[in-house]
Amino acid sequence: MSGSVIKKLPKAARREQLLETAQAIMSEEGTDALTLGYVAERAGVSKPIAYEHFGTRAGLLIALCSDYDQRQMQAQRKAIEAGGETLQDVAAIFASSYVSCVLDMGPAMGAAFAALSATEETADFRQSLRRGYVVRYREGFGRVVKLPRNDEAIFLGFLGAAEALAQDAAARRISREEAVDALSRIFRATLERYPSRGKAS
Repeated sequence: MSGSVIKKLPKAARREQLLETAQAIMSEEGTDALTLGYVAERAGVSKPIAYEHFGTRAGLLIALCSDYDQRQMQAQRKAIEAGGETLQDVAAIFASSYVSCVLDMGPAMGAAFAALSATEETADFRQSLRRGYVVRYREGFGRVVKLPRNDEAIFLGFLGAAEALAQDAAARRISREEAVDALSRIFRATLERYPSRGKAS
């Protein structure tokens, strides 16, 4: 890269470029190849620029997974606001958005999430993601069902089922459609025992 001119980009655009480069590295070479120095080299920028954005490799992994999570959250929220009128609707939206997001992002993101357990910093972030899912499930399903007070264990169970079915679909042991249908059925079978909020389910 010596002698080359680094094209100046706005900070947000540079961050997005670095994240896209990191995703490409993971897809092509695996998570072990992911270092800030290599991301900088592949992106055509100096190492200090990558370190300025992410600080550490753990910071890069957190940024990648946070970006992934934000995309999924936005898709879920938009779909629920547009058509989440019944338990069946909300269950289908959560099931489809989770499975589709995992499959569309590819196996590299699964490896990135797995790598989050490597350090205390990333493990804490992974736990915060799980708490975020509980909040989203509570908000989404709470629109159509009167949830019990001790609902956290239910939603953590939902997340475990979602992770397992999405990974089976990613490994092509089951189809996308089978994973979505099974997950939606799990959601409905668990929650239909609780009173609805006056909408058909």
